[in-house]
Amino acid sequence: MKGKILEDYPFSEQLLQVMIDNEWTDMFITNWTYPCIKISWDIVKIDEGIKKMNALDTMRFAESIISHKQRDDLLKKRNLDFAFTFSARRFRCNISFQMWSYMVVLRLLSADVPSIDTLWLPEIYKDVTKVGQWLILVTGPTGSWKSTTLASMVDYVNAEYNKHIITIEDPVEYVHHHKKSVVEQKEIWKDVLDYKTALMWAMRQTPNVILFWEMRTTEEIEMALTLAETGHLVLSTLHTRSAYQTVSRIIDTFESGQQNQIRLQLADSLVAVFSQRLLRTMDWTGLKLAKEIMINNSAVSNLIRENDLHQIPSVIQMWARESMQLIEKDVVDLIQRWLITEEEWLKYANNPKVVKEALNN
Repeated sequence: MKGKILEDYPFSEQLLQVMIDNEWTDMFITNWTYPCIKISWDIVKIDEGIKKMNALDTMRFAESIISHKQRDDLLKKRNLDFAFTFSARRFRCNISFQMWSYMVVLRLLSADVPSIDTLWLPEIYKDVTKVGQWLILVTGPTGSWKSTTLASMVDYVNAEYNKHIITIEDPVEYVHHHKKSVVEQKEIWKDVLDYKTALMWAMRQTPNVILFWEMRTTEEIEMALTLAETGHLVLSTLHTRSAYQTVSRIIDTFESGQQNQIRLQLADSLVAVFSQRLLRTMDWTGLKLAKEIMINNSAVSNLIRENDLHQIPSVIQMWARESMQLIEKDVVDLIQRWLITEEEWLKYANNPKVVKEALNN
Protein backbone atom coordinates (compact mmCIF):
# COMPACT_ATOMS: atom_id res chain seq x y z
CA MET A 1 0.00 0.00 0.00
CA LYS A 2 1.34 3.41 -0.98
CA GLY A 3 1.15 6.13 1.65
CA LYS A 4 -0.19 5.48 5.12
CA ILE A 5 -2.89 6.55 7.54
CA LEU A 6 -1.60 9.74 9.18
CA GLU A 7 -2.95 10.43 12.66
CA ASP A 8 -2.46 14.19 12.46
CA TYR A 9 -4.79 14.51 9.45
CA PRO A 10 -8.62 14.59 9.65
CA PHE A 11 -9.84 11.01 9.28
CA SER A 12 -11.81 11.58 6.08
CA GLU A 13 -8.80 13.19 4.42
CA GLN A 14 -6.58 10.29 5.47
CA LEU A 15 -8.75 7.75 3.70
CA LEU A 16 -9.37 9.88 0.63
CA GLN A 17 -5.64 10.57 0.20
CA VAL A 18 -4.68 6.91 0.62
CA MET A 19 -7.33 6.07 -1.97
CA ILE A 20 -5.75 8.57 -4.38
CA ASP A 21 -2.19 7.43 -3.65
CA ASN A 22 -3.08 3.82 -4.49
CA GLU A 23 -5.52 4.64 -7.32
CA TRP A 24 -8.15 2.47 -5.64
CA THR A 25 -11.39 2.85 -7.59
CA ASP A 26 -13.92 1.85 -4.90
CA MET A 27 -14.04 2.13 -1.12
CA PHE A 28 -16.74 0.93 1.30
CA ILE A 29 -17.16 2.35 4.80
CA THR A 30 -19.60 0.74 7.19
CA ASN A 31 -19.91 -0.34 10.82
CA TRP A 32 -17.89 -2.90 12.78
CA THR A 33 -15.34 -3.62 10.09
CA TYR A 34 -12.33 -1.97 8.49
CA PRO A 35 -12.71 0.32 5.48
CA CYS A 36 -12.73 -1.91 2.41
CA ILE A 37 -11.58 -1.50 -1.17
CA LYS A 38 -12.46 -3.36 -4.35
CA ILE A 39 -9.65 -5.02 -6.33
CA SER A 40 -11.05 -6.51 -9.54
CA TRP A 41 -14.33 -7.83 -8.09
CA ASP A 42 -12.96 -8.82 -4.66
CA ILE A 43 -13.43 -6.85 -1.42
CA VAL A 44 -10.21 -6.32 0.57
CA LYS A 45 -10.10 -4.86 4.08
CA ILE A 46 -7.67 -2.03 4.96
CA ASP A 47 -6.40 -3.04 8.39
CA GLU A 48 -2.98 -1.38 8.41
CA GLY A 49 -2.67 1.49 10.90
CA ILE A 50 -6.42 1.78 11.41
CA LYS A 51 -9.12 0.37 13.68
CA LYS A 52 -12.50 -1.06 12.82
CA MET A 53 -15.19 1.54 12.21
CA ASN A 54 -18.06 1.99 14.63
CA ALA A 55 -21.32 3.87 14.06
CA LEU A 56 -19.84 7.15 15.31
CA ASP A 57 -16.77 6.83 13.04
CA THR A 58 -18.96 6.16 10.01
CA MET A 59 -21.26 9.07 10.81
CA ARG A 60 -18.32 11.47 11.27
CA PHE A 61 -16.75 10.37 8.01
CA ALA A 62 -20.03 10.74 6.09
CA GLU A 63 -20.86 14.15 7.52
CA SER A 64 -17.33 15.48 6.94
CA ILE A 65 -17.76 15.23 3.16
CA ILE A 66 -21.26 16.72 2.82
CA SER A 67 -22.84 20.12 3.37
CA HIS A 68 -25.58 20.95 5.88
CA LYS A 69 -28.16 20.94 3.08
CA GLN A 70 -26.96 17.56 1.83
CA ARG A 71 -27.21 16.22 5.37
CA ASP A 72 -30.81 17.44 5.61
CA ASP A 73 -31.60 15.79 2.25
CA LEU A 74 -29.95 12.57 3.38
CA LEU A 75 -31.93 12.40 6.62
CA LYS A 76 -35.15 13.09 4.75
CA LYS A 77 -34.67 10.72 1.79
CA ARG A 78 -32.37 8.18 3.50
CA ASN A 79 -30.11 8.17 0.44
CA LEU A 80 -27.72 10.68 -1.15
CA ASP A 81 -25.87 10.51 -4.47
CA PHE A 82 -23.31 13.25 -5.10
CA ALA A 83 -19.82 14.01 -6.35
CA PHE A 84 -17.04 16.14 -4.87
CA THR A 85 -13.44 17.15 -5.44
CA PHE A 86 -10.61 16.47 -3.01
CA SER A 87 -6.91 17.09 -3.68
CA ALA A 88 -7.69 17.86 -7.34
CA ARG A 89 -9.40 14.47 -7.80
CA ARG A 90 -13.07 13.80 -8.43
CA PHE A 91 -15.06 11.33 -6.31
CA ARG A 92 -18.55 9.95 -6.77
CA CYS A 93 -20.26 9.00 -3.52
CA ASN A 94 -23.40 7.32 -2.22
CA ILE A 95 -24.42 7.59 1.43
CA SER A 96 -27.31 5.52 2.74
CA PHE A 97 -28.38 3.76 5.92
CA GLN A 98 -28.16 0.20 7.21
CA MET A 99 -28.99 -1.04 10.70
CA TRP A 100 -29.92 2.53 11.69
CA SER A 101 -26.51 4.00 10.83
CA TYR A 102 -24.60 5.40 7.87
CA MET A 103 -22.83 3.47 5.13
CA VAL A 104 -20.65 5.12 2.48
CA VAL A 105 -19.57 3.96 -0.97
CA LEU A 106 -16.88 6.00 -2.75
CA ARG A 107 -15.73 5.83 -6.37
CA LEU A 108 -12.47 7.54 -7.40
CA LEU A 109 -12.77 8.84 -10.96
CA SER A 110 -9.97 9.23 -13.46
CA ALA A 111 -7.82 12.33 -13.00
CA ASP A 112 -8.75 13.49 -16.51
CA VAL A 113 -11.68 12.75 -18.78
CA PRO A 114 -10.51 9.56 -20.51
CA SER A 115 -10.35 9.60 -24.29
CA ILE A 116 -11.81 6.97 -26.59
CA ASP A 117 -8.25 6.05 -27.55
CA THR A 118 -6.97 5.61 -23.99
CA LEU A 119 -9.94 3.34 -23.26
CA TRP A 120 -8.94 1.22 -26.30
CA LEU A 121 -12.38 1.57 -27.82
CA PRO A 122 -12.73 1.03 -31.59
CA GLU A 123 -13.11 3.91 -34.05
CA ILE A 124 -16.84 3.29 -34.38
CA TYR A 125 -17.29 5.01 -31.00
CA LYS A 126 -16.00 8.17 -32.68
CA ASP A 127 -17.74 7.62 -36.01
CA VAL A 128 -21.25 7.47 -34.56
CA THR A 129 -20.89 10.97 -33.09
CA LYS A 130 -20.55 12.40 -36.60
CA VAL A 131 -24.25 11.88 -37.39
CA GLY A 132 -25.11 15.13 -35.60
CA GLN A 133 -28.47 13.86 -34.33
CA TRP A 134 -30.46 10.76 -33.27
CA LEU A 135 -29.94 8.41 -30.31
CA ILE A 136 -26.83 6.55 -29.03
CA LEU A 137 -27.09 4.14 -26.09
CA VAL A 138 -24.35 2.65 -23.91
CA THR A 139 -25.71 -0.23 -21.84
CA GLY A 140 -24.59 -2.78 -19.29
CA PRO A 141 -24.78 -3.63 -15.59
CA THR A 142 -23.52 -1.33 -12.85
CA GLY A 143 -19.74 -0.98 -13.06
CA SER A 144 -19.35 -1.59 -16.79
CA TRP A 145 -17.78 1.76 -17.69
CA LYS A 146 -21.01 3.22 -19.09
CA SER A 147 -20.44 6.68 -17.61
CA THR A 148 -16.73 6.57 -18.49
CA THR A 149 -17.48 5.61 -22.08
CA LEU A 150 -20.09 8.34 -22.45
CA ALA A 151 -17.69 10.88 -20.93
CA SER A 152 -15.07 9.90 -23.52
CA MET A 153 -17.60 10.34 -26.35
CA VAL A 154 -18.64 13.75 -25.05
CA ASP A 155 -14.96 14.70 -24.78
CA TYR A 156 -14.41 13.64 -28.40
CA VAL A 157 -17.30 15.82 -29.62
CA ASN A 158 -16.05 18.65 -27.41
CA ALA A 159 -12.56 18.45 -28.93
CA GLU A 160 -13.53 17.90 -32.57
CA TYR A 161 -16.69 19.94 -33.21
CA ASN A 162 -18.13 23.37 -32.52
CA LYS A 163 -21.23 22.27 -30.63
CA HIS A 164 -23.40 23.24 -27.67
CA ILE A 165 -23.38 20.25 -25.30
CA ILE A 166 -25.65 19.82 -22.27
CA THR A 167 -25.15 16.97 -19.80
CA ILE A 168 -27.82 16.07 -17.24
CA GLU A 169 -26.30 13.97 -14.47
CA ASP A 170 -27.00 12.65 -10.99
CA PRO A 171 -24.37 13.50 -9.90
CA VAL A 172 -21.90 15.22 -12.24
CA GLU A 173 -18.92 12.88 -12.42
CA TYR A 174 -16.34 13.96 -14.98
CA VAL A 175 -15.95 17.73 -15.31
CA HIS A 176 -15.59 18.80 -18.94
CA HIS A 177 -13.70 21.95 -19.89
CA HIS A 178 -14.73 23.96 -22.93
CA LYS A 179 -12.69 23.03 -26.01
CA LYS A 180 -14.12 23.61 -29.48
CA SER A 181 -17.57 23.16 -27.98
CA VAL A 182 -19.40 24.82 -25.11
CA VAL A 183 -20.24 22.24 -22.41
CA GLU A 184 -22.87 22.90 -19.74
CA GLN A 185 -23.28 20.30 -16.99
CA LYS A 186 -26.49 20.20 -14.98
CA GLU A 187 -26.77 18.22 -11.77
CA ILE A 188 -30.11 16.90 -10.56
CA TRP A 189 -31.32 18.68 -7.39
CA LYS A 190 -28.57 21.31 -7.64
CA ASP A 191 -29.24 22.83 -11.07
CA VAL A 192 -32.49 21.15 -12.11
CA LEU A 193 -35.33 19.45 -10.25
CA ASP A 194 -35.44 16.13 -12.12
CA TYR A 195 -34.65 14.51 -15.46
CA LYS A 196 -38.05 15.24 -16.99
CA THR A 197 -37.83 18.94 -16.19
CA ALA A 198 -34.21 19.11 -17.35
CA LEU A 199 -35.07 17.49 -20.68
CA MET A 200 -38.04 19.82 -21.21
CA TRP A 201 -35.85 22.84 -20.50
CA ALA A 202 -33.09 21.51 -22.75
CA MET A 203 -35.40 21.75 -25.75
CA ARG A 204 -35.46 25.54 -25.20
CA GLN A 205 -31.69 25.88 -24.72
CA THR A 206 -30.68 25.03 -28.31
CA PRO A 207 -28.16 22.26 -27.60
CA ASN A 208 -26.68 20.12 -30.35
CA VAL A 209 -25.77 17.26 -28.00
CA ILE A 210 -27.62 16.11 -24.87
CA LEU A 211 -26.32 13.48 -22.47
CA PHE A 212 -28.47 12.16 -19.67
CA TRP A 213 -28.18 9.10 -17.50
CA GLU A 214 -30.39 6.06 -17.61
CA MET A 215 -33.73 6.22 -19.41
CA ARG A 216 -35.78 4.87 -16.51
CA THR A 217 -39.37 5.85 -17.28
CA THR A 218 -41.68 5.97 -20.28
CA GLU A 219 -41.67 9.78 -20.06
CA GLU A 220 -37.86 9.93 -20.21
CA ILE A 221 -37.75 7.51 -23.16
CA GLU A 222 -40.42 9.49 -25.02
CA MET A 223 -38.53 12.72 -24.36
CA ALA A 224 -35.25 11.20 -25.57
CA LEU A 225 -36.87 9.97 -28.79
CA THR A 226 -38.52 13.37 -29.36
CA LEU A 227 -35.22 15.18 -28.85
CA ALA A 228 -33.47 12.75 -31.20
CA GLU A 229 -36.13 13.31 -33.87
CA THR A 230 -35.92 17.10 -33.58
CA GLY A 231 -32.27 17.40 -34.54
CA HIS A 232 -30.36 16.63 -31.33
CA LEU A 233 -27.71 14.00 -30.72
CA VAL A 234 -28.88 12.22 -27.55
CA LEU A 235 -26.64 9.91 -25.49
CA SER A 236 -27.99 7.83 -22.63
CA THR A 237 -27.79 4.48 -20.83
CA LEU A 238 -29.83 1.43 -19.85
CA HIS A 239 -29.06 -1.49 -17.55
CA THR A 240 -29.38 -4.15 -20.27
CA ARG A 241 -27.10 -7.03 -21.27
CA SER A 242 -27.29 -6.87 -25.09
CA ALA A 243 -28.44 -4.83 -28.05
CA TYR A 244 -31.44 -7.13 -28.50
CA GLN A 245 -32.46 -6.74 -24.86
CA THR A 246 -32.00 -2.96 -25.08
CA VAL A 247 -34.41 -2.55 -28.00
CA SER A 248 -36.88 -4.97 -26.42
CA ARG A 249 -36.72 -3.21 -23.03
CA ILE A 250 -37.48 0.19 -24.57
CA ILE A 251 -40.48 -1.11 -26.48
CA ASP A 252 -41.83 -3.19 -23.59
CA THR A 253 -41.77 -0.16 -21.29
CA PHE A 254 -44.84 1.15 -23.12
CA GLU A 255 -48.43 -0.04 -23.14
CA SER A 256 -49.32 -2.37 -26.01
CA GLY A 257 -51.29 0.36 -27.81
CA GLN A 258 -48.19 2.58 -27.98
CA GLN A 259 -45.60 -0.05 -28.89
CA ASN A 260 -46.04 0.10 -32.66
CA GLN A 261 -45.44 3.86 -32.69
CA ILE A 262 -42.38 3.47 -30.45
CA ARG A 263 -40.97 0.79 -32.77
CA LEU A 264 -41.29 3.18 -35.71
CA GLN A 265 -39.66 6.03 -33.79
CA LEU A 266 -36.84 3.80 -32.57
CA ALA A 267 -36.23 2.34 -36.04
CA ASP A 268 -35.82 5.86 -37.42
CA SER A 269 -33.90 7.54 -34.59
CA LEU A 270 -31.55 4.92 -33.10
CA VAL A 271 -27.92 5.20 -34.24
CA ALA A 272 -26.11 2.56 -32.20
CA VAL A 273 -26.18 0.42 -29.06
CA PHE A 274 -22.93 -0.39 -27.26
CA SER A 275 -23.43 -3.10 -24.61
CA GLN A 276 -20.48 -3.45 -22.25
CA ARG A 277 -19.24 -5.85 -19.59
CA LEU A 278 -16.11 -5.76 -17.42
CA LEU A 279 -14.48 -9.18 -17.00
CA ARG A 280 -11.92 -10.08 -14.35
CA THR A 281 -8.53 -11.15 -15.69
CA MET A 282 -7.16 -14.63 -15.09
CA ASP A 283 -4.58 -13.41 -12.58
CA TRP A 284 -7.26 -11.34 -10.75
CA THR A 285 -5.16 -8.17 -11.03
CA GLY A 286 -7.35 -6.23 -13.41
CA LEU A 287 -10.41 -5.98 -15.61
CA LYS A 288 -10.96 -6.23 -19.37
CA LEU A 289 -13.81 -4.67 -21.31
CA ALA A 290 -15.96 -6.85 -23.56
CA LYS A 291 -18.45 -5.07 -25.79
CA GLU A 292 -21.33 -5.74 -28.15
CA ILE A 293 -21.82 -3.25 -30.97
CA MET A 294 -25.03 -2.80 -32.97
CA ILE A 295 -25.29 -0.14 -35.67
CA ASN A 296 -28.79 0.69 -36.83
CA ASN A 297 -28.44 0.01 -40.56
CA SER A 298 -31.33 -0.83 -42.91
CA ALA A 299 -31.39 -4.49 -41.82
CA VAL A 300 -31.62 -3.67 -38.11
CA SER A 301 -34.13 -0.90 -38.74
CA ASN A 302 -36.42 -3.31 -40.63
CA LEU A 303 -36.24 -5.85 -37.80
CA ILE A 304 -37.31 -3.18 -35.31
CA ARG A 305 -40.19 -2.02 -37.53
CA GLU A 306 -41.42 -5.59 -38.13
CA ASN A 307 -40.92 -6.59 -34.47
CA ASP A 308 -38.51 -9.39 -35.44
CA LEU A 309 -36.18 -8.48 -32.59
CA HIS A 310 -35.02 -12.05 -31.96
CA GLN A 311 -33.11 -11.86 -35.26
CA ILE A 312 -30.95 -8.93 -34.13
CA PRO A 313 -28.02 -11.12 -32.90
CA SER A 314 -27.89 -12.92 -36.28
CA VAL A 315 -27.85 -9.62 -38.18
CA ILE A 316 -25.07 -8.29 -35.93
CA GLN A 317 -22.97 -11.34 -36.85
CA MET A 318 -23.72 -10.96 -40.57
CA TRP A 319 -22.75 -7.27 -40.68
CA ALA A 320 -19.32 -7.46 -39.09
CA ARG A 321 -17.96 -5.37 -41.98
CA GLU A 322 -19.93 -2.41 -40.54
CA SER A 323 -18.07 -2.73 -37.22
CA MET A 324 -20.86 -4.73 -35.60
CA GLN A 325 -20.08 -7.56 -33.22
CA LEU A 326 -21.65 -9.71 -30.55
CA ILE A 327 -20.08 -9.53 -27.11
CA GLU A 328 -18.94 -13.13 -27.63
CA LYS A 329 -16.34 -11.92 -30.15
CA ASP A 330 -14.44 -10.06 -27.42
CA VAL A 331 -14.97 -12.94 -24.99
CA VAL A 332 -13.39 -15.40 -27.45
CA ASP A 333 -10.48 -13.03 -28.05
CA LEU A 334 -9.82 -12.67 -24.31
CA ILE A 335 -9.95 -16.44 -23.83
CA GLN A 336 -7.56 -17.10 -26.70
CA ARG A 337 -5.12 -14.57 -25.24
CA TRP A 338 -5.32 -16.33 -21.86
CA LEU A 339 -6.66 -13.22 -20.15
CA ILE A 340 -9.89 -14.58 -18.66
CA THR A 341 -10.95 -17.95 -17.25
CA GLU A 342 -13.74 -20.25 -18.42
CA GLU A 343 -15.58 -19.55 -15.17
CA GLU A 344 -15.46 -15.82 -15.89
CA TRP A 345 -16.72 -15.96 -19.46
CA LEU A 346 -19.53 -18.40 -18.61
CA LYS A 347 -20.89 -15.74 -16.26
CA TYR A 348 -21.07 -13.02 -18.86
CA ALA A 349 -21.48 -14.44 -22.37
CA ASN A 350 -25.03 -13.86 -23.59
CA ASN A 351 -24.77 -17.03 -25.69
CA PRO A 352 -22.17 -19.52 -24.37
CA LYS A 353 -22.86 -21.80 -27.38
CA VAL A 354 -21.40 -19.17 -29.74
CA VAL A 355 -18.24 -18.99 -27.63
CA LYS A 356 -17.82 -22.77 -27.52
CA GLU A 357 -18.31 -23.10 -31.29
CA ALA A 358 -15.76 -20.34 -31.98
CA LEU A 359 -13.18 -21.94 -29.69
CA ASN A 360 -13.64 -25.37 -31.30
CA ASN A 361 -13.11 -24.07 -34.85
